Amino acid sequence: VTVREQSMLGVMEALTNKPEWRRKVFDEAIVAKWGSEVVDNDPDGRNFTDDMFDYCIAELRNKAKQHEDTGIVRVLDIVASVVKSDELVPEELRLKLIEAVKLLENVPEKQKDWHPGSDEKVLDLVHPSLFPLIYGVSRVFPTEAEKVGVQDCMKRCGEGEVIRAPKGQFGDYNGFISRRFQWLPSEVSFQAGGKVKFESYVNNLHPTHDAPLYPILEEIVALAIPLWNETLSSVTHTHNQQRLRIRIDHIEYDWPNGEWDDHEPAEDEPDEEDRDAYYDYREEWMRNNRILAYPEPETYDEDLKHFAANPPPPAVDLRKQIPNGVQVIVKLANIHLTPEKPEYEGGSWHVEGFVNEHICATALYYYDCENITDSHLGFRQYTDTIDMSGKSYGQDDNEGVEVVYGIENESPSVQPVGRILARQSRFLAFPNIFQHRVAPFRLQDRTKPGHRKIVALFLIDPYVKVISTANVPPQQRDWWAEELLKNGGIGDLPAELVGQVVNDVDDFPVSLEKAKELREELMEER
Repeated sequence: VTVREQSMLGVMEALTNKPEWRRKVFDEAIVAKWGSEVVDNDPDGRNFTDDMFDYCIAELRNKAKQHEDTGIVRVLDIVASVVKSDELVPEELRLKLIEAVKLLENVPEKQKDWHPGSDEKVLDLVHPSLFPLIYGVSRVFPTEAEKVGVQDCMKRCGEGEVIRAPKGQFGDYNGFISRRFQWLPSEVSFQAGGKVKFESYVNNLHPTHDAPLYPILEEIVALAIPLWNETLSSVTHTHNQQRLRIRIDHIEYDWPNGEWDDHEPAEDEPDEEDRDAYYDYREEWMRNNRILAYPEPETYDEDLKHFAANPPPPAVDLRKQIPNGVQVIVKLANIHLTPEKPEYEGGSWHVEGFVNEHICATALYYYDCENITDSHLGFRQYTDTIDMSGKSYGQDDNEGVEVVYGIENESPSVQPVGRILARQSRFLAFPNIFQHRVAPFRLQDRTKPGHRKIVALFLIDPYVKVISTANVPPQQRDWWAEELLKNGGIGDLPAELVGQVVNDVDDFPVSLEKAKELREELMEER
């Protein structure tokens, strides 16, 4: 992907953040104003041109006619698409979620679960790294037929057989498979009217105490389905090859003063017999006498003809294609900033999960942002070095490759794709082939606190079944202890002795203290 195309993606992302962009993109006066803002901000004309802008507007006009009812739009779409919508979640549902999450937020300070290493800025409310499947410790039902639901899971705490770690080798994936842990998804069924239902508990979300959150999260998951359909529809190898807006096979240069073979030798020019000096001089002369011919896109209409000749495969429709439902991992987390800690330094580049977790796509809902500067989610992708080697450019023309593609010699094989504005009410989704990273942000008003709150949903490959909370009864020791007392304890033992028994249990169910130790080990492994 050329640097210029990356710029085009950035412009289209910015324009689709504007209010009423679907209407304004057809208003010639507004478009002319946008064009002057974009092109004039690049005085030398080498980074963004009128042709590039015209292509962007034509593409956005086509996209504006799609998904008008949901507000979904594809952005950063090259090898795959990030999709976003600011209109998918009704405001009433957003406010219900804010209120329901207070069940998890309004706890004593000592019970708050600040994410390790976050300097008490990232508050984990529901996190899959706490009480995951632990090979050699977790108890799993031995048969697929034996499962637990949301309502009966507490009665089954402690049941099942200890699961062994996976054996054998996994080829190229060997270093990306955990033999110690696996995040636990929930089973989600499709219901009539576009609804979904949790058929098994959400890990770390108590089915009784946190019950008000379950139906709200079901509504959020239901709204994520069209986002996942759209982003997964973009991930097909054969069609991906056709999506580049600027396609070049070789790097070209203009020679205003003629090429090397036509130049007049200078008096101090080395003789060819002194090969090293001659070729060093020749290379420097060529660098000083050539101008990079920056690639331009074809027109969007020409590309549409190309797309029509190479139609994409049928779109993904999870409800139709996976009628028995999907598996989803749920995470809720807040970033809290204060006048004493006014900046969030950003996250690390990563893809979600290990191979054995089979996460194929992520959906992120930013439901509450207050008193923070613009927050972005950055994306980058693997660069196909084999594909690069097939392109024509001069020997050791590292400068040309760096300028055209933004790839430095001997640098990691990744390319930036762009970033998405992560603003309140935005719901976005992307396939798990992108590396992504939360960019730094800070308080808008440094005299007041601020926050950003998200629901993260990780979709398991619908064609692969992994062990879920339907197979693993709750592992939390305090949940188990509470259930024991509620149901009359252990035999005739008084409550204080039941507490002693609970404390004397070794490995299972897992104590919160031990779970946090294991979380550190899980994070280190990733």
